[in-house]
Amino acid sequence: MNFPIVLYFPYPSVGGVSVLFLRIANLLKDSHQIILMDYVDGYMAKNLPQGVDFLEYDKKELVPPDSIIIFQGVYPWRIKDFNLFPSTCRVLFWHLHPENFLPYQRLLSDKKSKFVTKISSLLKKRAGKKLVKSLLSNKSLCFMDLPNKRKTCNYFDLNKISDEYLRIFSADIDSKNKKDLKVLNKDFLNFVWIGRIEDFKTPILLHTLDRLSRVEGIKFDFTVIGKGRDSRKIEKIRQICTGYDIKIVEEVHPSEITFYLSRFDILFAMGTSALEGAKIGIPTILLDYSFEKINRLYRFELIFEKNGFSLGEPITKLHFEEVCSLEKKLFSILDNYSGVSSECQNYWKENFSSDVFISSFSNAISKSSMQIKDLLYLNFHKPDLQTKIIYKLKNIPASVAGPAWQY
Repeated sequence: MNFPIVLYFPYPSVGGVSVLFLRIANLLKDSHQIILMDYVDGYMAKNLPQGVDFLEYDKKELVPPDSIIIFQGVYPWRIKDFNLFPSTCRVLFWHLHPENFLPYQRLLSDKKSKFVTKISSLLKKRAGKKLVKSLLSNKSLCFMDLPNKRKTCNYFDLNKISDEYLRIFSADIDSKNKKDLKVLNKDFLNFVWIGRIEDFKTPILLHTLDRLSRVEGIKFDFTVIGKGRDSRKIEKIRQICTGYDIKIVEEVHPSEITFYLSRFDILFAMGTSALEGAKIGIPTILLDYSFEKINRLYRFELIFEKNGFSLGEPITKLHFEEVCSLEKKLFSILDNYSGVSSECQNYWKENFSSDVFISSFSNAISKSSMQIKDLLYLNFHKPDLQTKIIYKLKNIPASVAGPAWQY
């Protein structure tokens, strides 16, 4: 594979995709030409690895014409000036969030959202299905796990889709930082969350903090690593929480995450963050997500107890329980700490390590055959009716380029 690999994700702050793309760049920079495309002051740009090239997101015409461009699963019309990419570039859309191709109507009030849905959802769905089918037929769309594939395929009524996944990964532990699995001090425990504090991540974090306040017989504190639009909500909880101490750390540099997490006993996380704990043998409780407040009892599960390589899926009625089992879950972890630690680490090694990823990624980018010119010919760079209506109601210019992760 001698072609350049372009990782496109303009995003201002730390996020799962930014971190993932930086990891890929570090992993492959010695064997491939890697180009990161971001805002000039975006998170990837600020943390550009040595030996990796950089292009501003609006310099699309400068992408080498023989490149393959990796996008998160996103409608091409959400990418400003998509038509300016060289026409011969191949593409690979990587489905990294279960709702990537679903209608995104939270930009509007409930009343407006229902109106927009009623008059345009069928056309939106038709356009989306056509795009997804075209990408799949050209092996230019990969799903990271079963929840991503299932949500998309159920929505678009697709079947007979391959169970082959392009799973995300976390970098292997540097030999100088490798340590034996933790020895637990049961007298006092340190729990931790790592991830952004906004959007679909906030409700489950708030729910977790609330549920932990009812746990008895265990002494612990809880560190929240992350920041975002909802940081104030966590600060309010910290001020009134009396059952345990909540500490807040806004950011840890990616190069220091492994060392920093090693001091904690149990990790609560989703996505790429969950892998950081599992790979060093921290019992990792994988959290699912919700855009709404969680009013029932969420059932907490360890990362290896999830199905289909899930690293987080939308919370439904299937995720709830009648009687809280969190305390029982925590005691079961403590009673077999070394065993749970080993199982988390082995699960990471077998499914989310660098070696596993390199093989899958090489296979995916070699098979993808769709080019920019194919997407332009099929008019997939032009907004659908629903998007046009949303832009009109919100007075958003049609050429706007928001962070390309959804819609």
